[in-house]
Formats: sequence, C-alpha cells, structure tokens
Amino acid sequence: MMDWMQSLESTHNQKLNYVVLSVVETKGSTPCRAGDKIIYTGQSPMFGSIGGGNLEYQALNHANHLLTQNTNNITIQKYPLGATLGQCCGGFVKIMFESFVNQRSDSTSNNTWLENCLDLANKESDFILATIIHSEADKYPMGTKVVLPTNQNNLNLKLEHFPKEAIDSTHQTLQSSKKVTMKECTLTDKQKIDVCYEQFSSSQLQSVAIFGAGHIARSLMPILTQLPIKVYWIDDRQSQFDEYLGDIGSIKQICDDFTLTINDLPKNTYCLVITYSHQIDFEICEKIIARNDFCYLGVIGSKIKGKRFRDRLRHKGWSDNLVSQLICPIGVKHAFLQSPISIAVSITSELLNFIDNKQKMIAV
Repeated sequence: MMDWMQSLESTHNQKLNYVVLSVVETKGSTPCRAGDKIIYTGQSPMFGSIGGGNLEYQALNHANHLLTQNTNNITIQKYPLGATLGQCCGGFVKIMFESFVNQRSDSTSNNTWLENCLDLANKESDFILATIIHSEADKYPMGTKVVLPTNQNNLNLKLEHFPKEAIDSTHQTLQSSKKVTMKECTLTDKQKIDVCYEQFSSSQLQSVAIFGAGHIARSLMPILTQLPIKVYWIDDRQSQFDEYLGDIGSIKQICDDFTLTINDLPKNTYCLVITYSHQIDFEICEKIIARNDFCYLGVIGSKIKGKRFRDRLRHKGWSDNLVSQLICPIGVKHAFLQSPISIAVSITSELLNFIDNKQKMIAV
C-alpha cells in the first residue's frame, strides 16, 4: 500500500513545504477515525483524507495558513461536528497539524525519524512514533520525535533528545487498543510535556494473496493497494505482471508455480483464487485446505464450479468442515455489470466486510 510514510518520503525528497494532518482523537459519530492522515502541500492532498466535507475543508484551510509561516509549527485543533461545520454527526475531532516549511536542500536531520519509520515498516516491524506536542522544557522542544520498535527491548533506550519519562510511558500505550494516545508527562525537574503516541502495527495487517494476474486481478490491484493490507500477488507468467502499469511498490509479486508458493504465505491469509485454469484453481484450493490455517478461501466462478470443487475435495477425503469453507462464487452476482472493474469492486466489498468485522472483534 502506498501509505503515508512513502508519500511523505516522496514529498520530503522533492523539497516541498508540507503539513501532516493527523486525527488524534474522535468522539461520537465522526467521518474519520484516530490515526487517519493527510499529507498536504498546498495543492490537493498528496495522500489521505479525514472524511471530506466541511471538516476537511476547514482543516486544510488551517494547513494553508501554516504553510505561509516562516517556521515549523505543531498545533492541536478541535472541531465540533455541529452546525458551525455544517455537519450533524454530533461528535468532535481533534487534529494534530505538523508543518515542515523552508526545507533546505542540504538538510537530512529532519527526516531521520521518517527513515527509521520506513525501515521498520519495510521489515514489517511494529513501532510507536512519539511526538512532543507541548513542552515546558527547553531541552525537549515541541515537535521532537522518536521512533520506538515494540518487538525489541528498545523501550529502555537512553536517548538524549527524548525524555526517559516519556519513553517509560510507552509501556502504558502498548497496553491500550487505541492507535493514538496523548499523555502528559512530568519530568524529574517537575517540568511538563505533552506527548502524542501513534502505534503502527504492520504485524496486524491482514495478508491477502491473489492467485492469478489476469484482467480481473489487474483491476483489483489499484483498489487493494489503497487498503491497510499486505498484498501477495502470485502468477506463473511474468508477462501478465508486465501488463499491469499501476504502482507495485507495496505489492509482493511472486512469479512461480502457484502451489509451490502456498507454504511461504503467512498464517491466516485471505486467499482469492482467480487463475486462468479451473484445474490450477482446484490444485491451489486443495493445497490451501491442506495447510488448514487460512482465514478465507474464495474462488472465482459459478455455483456449479463451486459445487464441483467441493464434491471433488470430499471425494478425496477432506472433511466437510474444511470443504465448506471454500467460497465459490465470490462477490455479488450482477446480471449486467460484469466488467473486470465491477467484479473487482464486488470482490473487494467482501474483503472490506471481513476486515471490518475482524477489527470490531479486536476492539471488544
């Protein structure tokens, strides 16, 4: 997925002035959630949305104001979603604005934290990004950041540019299911700082394996790369991959025998089988069932194809419990809308429902 870090890296490397808008708190009914971001350069957003409407319009107006300043700023703005914004949600949204202006061509210190984030993200490691949003201590100015991996013993690091008290508070953040937490920390000299902790959990992203790189799969990719998932795209024909002209920076393409790649997939992978051959589809399904650690197994085709596949699997001795988990057809059947993109949207809708239900269970 072309996520906010990659977009921010591209923006920074172009030496553009920009503002990062981060939703840090929501209450009630809102069009966005904590953790949503926008990367804004003064034109249309380079990345992201916070729900559109007047909320986003007003937030981008404030971002435009920050871009006119000569110094970097970090502010928290609260937006009640009532009559003043022309929205009837009834809750409120708090947004953190971080401006980066007058980017010097020879400056590299500003993006050290970003490089650390990207490095950990590429390694699929979980981490916390902590930002000082208010400070009474000259030693720790507003806007100071630190990146803390959560799967190592690095929470006890001694960092001169970041107070130990704030790092110690990270332990409490890890025990929370919230993606974003704001906390006041009291230093040993009684000075106070406010810190925003953002959790990034790559290990919790849903893995999705697409078997096949035909016209439907190529229609799926521009949609899937915008979702918070890890995409594995598998086909035994490099020529099919070459026909896809979209961004592949966040896709793991695997050109190999279909069935040989299955054992290398993560556990609880969401599997979509849409190859060019019914026999290959069946062999993939049997191999996935044999692993018996998938979270979803869907095959493109008709009800007749699905019944035949399940009958063949039962005849080969696979249990009804496993065989019944094979879903075919997938997506919503439409009488007239049968183009590759309409099929791709229909398939994606089922995936979104699955991810949403999974997140609801985690939040409970």
